[in-house]
Amino acid sequence: MAHTTTGPVPYIIGMDIGGTNCRIGGVCSDLKLMEPVAKYNSRALFNTDEPEQILIEMIDNFIRTHPDGTPAGICIGFPGTVNKTKDTVISCPNLLAFTNRNIAGPLEEHFHIPVVAEHDVLLLLSYDMKLLGLEDADCIVSFYLGTGLGNGIYIHGRFLDGKNGVSGELGHIPLYGKTDPCPCGNTGCAELYCSGRALERLQEAAFPDIPLESVFSHYDRLPRLHEFIDYMAMAFTTEINILDPDYIILAGGVIQMKDFPYDDLCRQIRHYARKPYPEQALCFKEGSNHPFAGILGAGVYMWNRL
Repeated sequence: MAHTTTGPVPYIIGMDIGGTNCRIGGVCSDLKLMEPVAKYNSRALFNTDEPEQILIEMIDNFIRTHPDGTPAGICIGFPGTVNKTKDTVISCPNLLAFTNRNIAGPLEEHFHIPVVAEHDVLLLLSYDMKLLGLEDADCIVSFYLGTGLGNGIYIHGRFLDGKNGVSGELGHIPLYGKTDPCPCGNTGCAELYCSGRALERLQEAAFPDIPLESVFSHYDRLPRLHEFIDYMAMAFTTEINILDPDYIILAGGVIQMKDFPYDDLCRQIRHYARKPYPEQALCFKEGSNHPFAGILGAGVYMWNRL
């Protein structure tokens, strides 16, 4: 009787680099997550002039601790803009070490496998599309309200990149009459008024006696929170009215907070949407709250690419 031999299991190394935490994991072709996922402090780790070398050391360590598998590719999500060829981070305001750095080149030279640098929002969208069975949709817009306002667009079978790879920067649409400075270099950007950081500033200034994690439990009696939701709705609907999407994915740490007024947000979006369409045909979907969605999305994205 012939014996069947199986070699090492191929997997994608997915990295989710946030402004606070950095996670690295393996994703098999069936999208099963390899345990354990390694977690690091981003600010401590990438306070360096050679972030590529830190990434190489992290990935080398991950490969050593998973000897039963063999990496087929590397996909890294960054909280910033990435160029169209997916090898260089253009701007990363919360982790400046990565700004204007070619990431894929040195890693491909070291590991001899394909490497992609991507905007973290598109990896989250990749996972949500797979999870929700939306891969055949013609147009999807996604809004991830976390520390900032993340926005991913999928249209006509591909993610929208734009000429320079930086499309979908909805958080940096200027609001009329607003002049507060934004870390991006402009003033009055929407992200200053509807994002996790904006919510923190609002809580500290307007209702410091209420813990941040439970502010939405007091939504009915706090007009400033209604204004916060209104800013979100206006920003989101700006894009919805332009693209008339099949689906609208809403997710992110703020939207997934306790007692977040999800239905009220949807009502406000309908209020601002063009009548009769797209208003009468808006289709909202809640995105995943999986703690490793960024890693899983990197796996989905890269397996589709290979």
